[in-house]
Amino acid sequence: MAGAGETDAIDAGGVNIGKIGGLDAEKIGIVDASDINEYHPLLSGTPCDHLGNFLPPNSPPAPPPQKANNDWTPFKSRAGFELAEVLYLKANLSQSLINHILDLWTATLIPHGDLPPLIDHQDLLTRIDAIKLGSVPWKSYTTQYQWLRPDAGPVPEWMKTEYHFWYRDPRKIIHHLLANPEFASGIDYAPHRDFKDEERQYRDFMSGNWAWDQCDAIATDPRTHGAMFVPIILGTDKTTVSVATGQHSYHPIYLSVGNVHNRLRRAHKDALVLIGFLPIPKGTREDAKDELFRDFRRRLFHRCLTVVNSAIKPLMLTWDLVRCSDHHFRRVIYGLGPEITDYPEQSVAAGTVYGWCEADPQNLDDPTAELRTREKMFALLEAEDDDTLWFHHGMVSDFLPFTASFPRADIYKLLSPDLLHQVIKGTFKDHLITWVEEYLKIVHGSSEGSRLLDEIDHRISLVPLFPGLRRFKQGRNFQQWTGNDSKAFMKVFTTALEGIVSVDIIKTLTAFLDFCYIVRQDTIAEVLLTALDNALGRFHHHREIFRESGVRPTGFSLPRQHSLTHYRHHIEKFGAPNGLSSSITESKHIVAVKKPWRRSSRYEALGQMLMINTRNDKLATARTDFSSCGMLDGTCLSEVIDRLREALEDAKDNNSDTDPDSDSESEDGQDLDADEDEDAVTARGYPLGSIWELGKHIKQENLEALVRIFLFYHQNPNSAGAPSVSACPSIDSIEDISVFHSAKAVFCAPSNSPGIGGLYREMIRSTPKWKTSGIIAPRRDCVLLHTGSDMPGARGFEVARVHLFFLFALEEEVFKCALIHEFCKSFDDPDPDNGMWVFEPDYNRDGFRLMSVIHIDFIVRAAHLLPVFKDDTPIPREINFTHTLNAFKAFYLNKYIDYHSFETLF
Repeated sequence: MAGAGETDAIDAGGVNIGKIGGLDAEKIGIVDASDINEYHPLLSGTPCDHLGNFLPPNSPPAPPPQKANNDWTPFKSRAGFELAEVLYLKANLSQSLINHILDLWTATLIPHGDLPPLIDHQDLLTRIDAIKLGSVPWKSYTTQYQWLRPDAGPVPEWMKTEYHFWYRDPRKIIHHLLANPEFASGIDYAPHRDFKDEERQYRDFMSGNWAWDQCDAIATDPRTHGAMFVPIILGTDKTTVSVATGQHSYHPIYLSVGNVHNRLRRAHKDALVLIGFLPIPKGTREDAKDELFRDFRRRLFHRCLTVVNSAIKPLMLTWDLVRCSDHHFRRVIYGLGPEITDYPEQSVAAGTVYGWCEADPQNLDDPTAELRTREKMFALLEAEDDDTLWFHHGMVSDFLPFTASFPRADIYKLLSPDLLHQVIKGTFKDHLITWVEEYLKIVHGSSEGSRLLDEIDHRISLVPLFPGLRRFKQGRNFQQWTGNDSKAFMKVFTTALEGIVSVDIIKTLTAFLDFCYIVRQDTIAEVLLTALDNALGRFHHHREIFRESGVRPTGFSLPRQHSLTHYRHHIEKFGAPNGLSSSITESKHIVAVKKPWRRSSRYEALGQMLMINTRNDKLATARTDFSSCGMLDGTCLSEVIDRLREALEDAKDNNSDTDPDSDSESEDGQDLDADEDEDAVTARGYPLGSIWELGKHIKQENLEALVRIFLFYHQNPNSAGAPSVSACPSIDSIEDISVFHSAKAVFCAPSNSPGIGGLYREMIRSTPKWKTSGIIAPRRDCVLLHTGSDMPGARGFEVARVHLFFLFALEEEVFKCALIHEFCKSFDDPDPDNGMWVFEPDYNRDGFRLMSVIHIDFIVRAAHLLPVFKDDTPIPREINFTHTLNAFKAFYLNKYIDYHSFETLF
């Protein structure tokens, strides 16, 4: 079937499948009449004028200040701006290297009486510093320890040290965020409740209940009606910039706003901004055991967060006037939103004893435990002594959380989910993988357990290639795990255990992965919340195998696993958890902390890092400003070519014959468009004179017959039964045959945000030579085929392996095709243990592969197959990942390869 957005484009990357997953627009969520959005009736984000007076409905915004489309101030030209961006922001070159490059460029231009757009490193910095947009200056707050000191003996150094907290005005940062034109289609001006077929949908932050409830509380003051509620989302996460020595740690604070859609916060689009560096008190090993030292670190953390938010505290009760990305002014009411942080910092932020949640750390899954609240905190502080608060309620009583002094802020209601540390790195990597290893050694003994672990590693190394999937050449044997490593490993781990571990362990991992992939989706419907509860229940039930086998004899009172019980509540409050994961702040560390530190002289590096971040912000803001004026359309080179073309056309007009009816062309003119469309790069080395020659070359002598059968069904789409080749159309007049080694699939999972921002592109490859890990071998990717069936999940798809992408023309019609080897479902239902469907390669009666030719519109996207291991029989070591799809007889269709596949096949 032809998909939405179908195109005939072919580009250098291969043949473009050119459709949205083979599904129509309504099915993928771009157009759906059943979508209903209900917005908050009182805090509605109503536009107003520059004085704060509300505008009539549908009034256009006041036009922004006009800027000439050739005004590159403070740069001389577009080339000057883009050169500064490349040298300083993207390449991160040193001063000496920048000077060297510009000197070489100057040397080539001086003979022609010209100079480059930048002279040297100092000229570069001067122009960046002169950018007026995006400049929010850094401020410093100084404090030191002010409480009990030793009665005798020396005073510890940490008590005498002055601590400097560097931060930026969050109000100005928020103004920049809300005014960013790149966010114009990704900002919510009011909380909303989304429904699809009368079922509640949770997506971006403002679709959750927390923002709506906050607006209800704000709206008790009639003066706030019509305003826009802006939740402030802070992220705090300490990071180490020198891994080799473990020294030089920094504690950055980041800021975002809940109005920005999750996809923008995750996409490194400057929706998360560095606003400060918390001071880090350093002491000796003895100091680390001192309760006064630990208490001071907690106090310092809360004091700094109080300081950074104090500038906007008054504006949490009365409105601030802000110009937004759609150029409208709006009255804005601020409020403290959730923090993006991991469990240890959540404990510090909430003033909770480490290991506690609502329940005692020895029984975290106690269903009778009451939720903490701000009111309960004040009541306990008044009624109980310090020891009782610490040991019986898990509360640190020496100070109040920073939120206590801000309107409507309850720290216990602001603790957000953290997919990275709680689910992916916590429950999966630190717990489940470790428990499997311990289980094998307890059940089979150390020697046999190690052998089985080696066998599991070999199985993991056999996983076939897939676009974007990391290959684990040595299985799980690597020392430094990143979040991306854990995400990739969970995609391939479960099936490698089959026949080696208990079925209950397989079911434990499957239940956990179902939970993980549900909460990672962009949109979570109420029906998925029910599935989430089901998956968590199965996980809790089957994980008992680890208690029974002696791996966890004391049970599962673990904070990170306990956090899973809160995810349904978090989703209902804050929307999809992927917008609040600490993976967002960890990604930001690279550009805001680690790269600036590496560029510094390492001596008193923080000041240099602040300056680097300021300049990076200025360049990013300048790019946004130039883009919004249409000044960065195309490339710098294409702009020059356009100007040359215009000059040449003017020259032709001036030098042409005076006869206005003359249609002769100037011999001096140059056709710059001559090869503009010649961008299709076909694979080389194929005989393209006929389909028969092509089939012989790829050792598929029946290719000609398959193409004729394909054409028969194209002309007779309703025909039943297999036609004889003689009854099929002739292909003698086929021409313009081309072969490609890749195709681009553009698709959208149903949970993705509607529109272009929710589309993904994936490269599917079919090539006779592919080099990876030092091995050169054919690569033939597998694909999902949509056959028009309305059956849910995997029942509505077929699986095939692509052996050739090719196109040809016949009678002025171009056919984009794929030669595929078909797979068939082995059973009528998925595997009862892991929930994945089993497929087998299809063969004809003579034992040859069942091949066919299809139009590429039937391809939805790439599919990933994992071999089925029935027992613990060792796999020969000479078999590697390039042999897998040929060496095994049955395969699982991997629904965990990414959350798009999970949602499609679940």
